[in-house]
Amino acid sequence: MTGTRTILTGLYPERAARTLRKRSATDDTAQTTLEAASHKACGLDLEVVRDFAAFEALENDWNSLFERAGQCHQLFQIYNWNWHWCQSYLVPDGTDSDLKLSVVVGRRDGRVVMIWPLITNRHMGVGYICWMGAPVSQYSDVIIEDAPEKMDWMNASWRFICADLAGDMVCIPKVREDSVLWALLQQLGVRPDQETEAPYADLAKAGTYDVYASRFSSRQRKNRRRQRRRLSEHGEISFEVLKKGPAAAAAAQQAIDMKRLWLEKQALVSKAFSDRRIDAFFSSALASGERPAGCEVGVLKVGDETAAIEIGVACKGRLASHICVYSLDQKFVQSGAGGIVTDDTIRHCLDGDIDTFDLMAPADPYKYQWTDAAVKVCDYAVPLTSRGHAYAALGACTYAAKAAFETVPQRLRRAFLNIIGRKR
Repeated sequence: MTGTRTILTGLYPERAARTLRKRSATDDTAQTTLEAASHKACGLDLEVVRDFAAFEALENDWNSLFERAGQCHQLFQIYNWNWHWCQSYLVPDGTDSDLKLSVVVGRRDGRVVMIWPLITNRHMGVGYICWMGAPVSQYSDVIIEDAPEKMDWMNASWRFICADLAGDMVCIPKVREDSVLWALLQQLGVRPDQETEAPYADLAKAGTYDVYASRFSSRQRKNRRRQRRRLSEHGEISFEVLKKGPAAAAAAQQAIDMKRLWLEKQALVSKAFSDRRIDAFFSSALASGERPAGCEVGVLKVGDETAAIEIGVACKGRLASHICVYSLDQKFVQSGAGGIVTDDTIRHCLDGDIDTFDLMAPADPYKYQWTDAAVKVCDYAVPLTSRGHAYAALGACTYAAKAAFETVPQRLRRAFLNIIGRKR
């Protein structure tokens, strides 16, 4: 595999033009002209923010654009969320040393009208372009003003990204069907690698919890009352939502620890929870209250014991359930504490200003009991070079292997992980 760049003019004609011209240029003038032209298209001035100081300088423009153009499902594209991600994941500690900011900003007459929150990284010698926020962010999208030229801007910036960010592939995880990024990929004819959906509940139609609960059968309502009654036999039930401060950060850390214990018991592996930077992220987002990112932690307690925790992210009337975990203590497992914390979270949403409760992808069967609709969510990998094609194929095989591993009986998974652990 030589890594020779594949010239595919349909998806990225600008990269093709750049490559062809680079091969035939006899002096630096032609290349310089091409570089300058690629930074201005469709009336936009395009720039790439590559360092943290420049990212911080973009804060007011980013927030202003999101205030006037951001959608509630773009909760992972808000500035503060990505600022905390930089504080936790973009650190000079030797981890992901090739991870760099590559935020593409589009300005029209000096005003920011579009932001692609991107990063570049390398793995196994392959350079790739991806979205900021991984693995804590769950949806990829572009913040852009709703102008008649919107899709022209999207296409022009896509060509700019493919030509100038020097990647072998573009990785685009979890693209919603109602996003502007989905519309672009459909125009380009890019096929998804994986498809699922994100279930959600439209709480605006309900208005009150009693109306919301009417969707359940009498048997389901009776079962929920029975579970709550059984849980109360172990102590007084309380539910509290924490939005900032040391107590909120401690509760989030407890949820992460509980999730790791659950994964260990199930003999499952999670790249996100194997990385200790997720601890630092939620601590940064919650501990001081500086630059609030919409995080809130719902804690269900029975007496003085924590029975379950739900970490949510709120944005413009939407609350997304990010981490929901329950204690492995059998008295809480048998009393359905995981369902009760979700039930109380929905009550909290209905008492506040939340219109949509989003359980996000993947489309696990249990989520549908709480929801009344779903939106398609897809992962995309767009190769830009021969190396990128090979890496995309390897990624597809890895995904298939992980999915197959999760269907193996738990005792066999545990035996395999024990063997791997002993060899390390």
